[in-house]
Amino acid sequence: MAITDISLCQLPDIVVISGPTASGKTKMAVEFCKKYNGEIISCDSRQVYKYLDIGTNKEGIFLENGIREVDGIVQHLTDIVTPDKSYSADEFKTQADSKIKEIQNKAKIPVIVGGTGLYIKALLYGLDDMPKTNKTLRAQLKKLSQDKLYDELMKLDIESAKKNKSNPQRLIRALEINIISGKTVKEHIKSKNKRYNFKHFSIVVPTEKLYSRINNRCKHMIENGMIDETKKVLSLGFSKKCPALSSIGYRHIVEYLDNQISKEEMILEFSKDTRHYAKRQNTWFRTQNVQNDIGFVNGR
Repeated sequence: MAITDISLCQLPDIVVISGPTASGKTKMAVEFCKKYNGEIISCDSRQVYKYLDIGTNKEGIFLENGIREVDGIVQHLTDIVTPDKSYSADEFKTQADSKIKEIQNKAKIPVIVGGTGLYIKALLYGLDDMPKTNKTLRAQLKKLSQDKLYDELMKLDIESAKKNKSNPQRLIRALEINIISGKTVKEHIKSKNKRYNFKHFSIVVPTEKLYSRINNRCKHMIENGMIDETKKVLSLGFSKKCPALSSIGYRHIVEYLDNQISKEEMILEFSKDTRHYAKRQNTWFRTQNVQNDIGFVNGR
């Protein structure tokens, strides 16, 4: 069943549209919102950051207070934190809950759109009972290089290390959980009941087509101002190692600006890591479909 084929009598409390980067989630969500009177809630761990638009592929026009307008459709929860701040799944769940109520009070349907699987899981099923952040330990871990974080986590939690190898923030969190509790991340995960009546659609795009889109998108981002965007954030006083600039694309540009890699190498590494990320996203949504709660639909 296509996303836009839901009959009015079948409309759930919320609709979720997920999928890998470059799969066309926002475009599909806009079409759905126009047909069913909806508003979008962005579920993207990078689009939450202010000042970083090109490399996070934000669309539409930013209005105010984390509200955008994409082709006439309101989109919430972008541009809500500065690049030096961490943003958690718990924070997303709390803010998304609030936006869902706000949208429903307007007699509209909330449409959750994004590829950050952990945020989606937190919203739909709640969070697992994980240890809280330890500021002292977190500060110590932030001093370690990404390779060192990976090596240390491999000693404690091989599955989490491999899953988060290219994401330093998640490596830090997984290490923190292991060190504080003495348990792996997986040992903290328990089955939970649904928090909402929802329909969840995940977009599937043939690998060759998706990877071609990703390669073209990465090149387009670089050619259309992503380097200058990174320079601007650094000029505002934010650290090269801040959470926002540690993400895919921006960290490659930082290496380029530090003369560690050439521009050609930067584009190749940016594209390669984005492809790997898309592959992990696809795998995550497939493995999360334990209760057959996700309907997989073909992208365009």
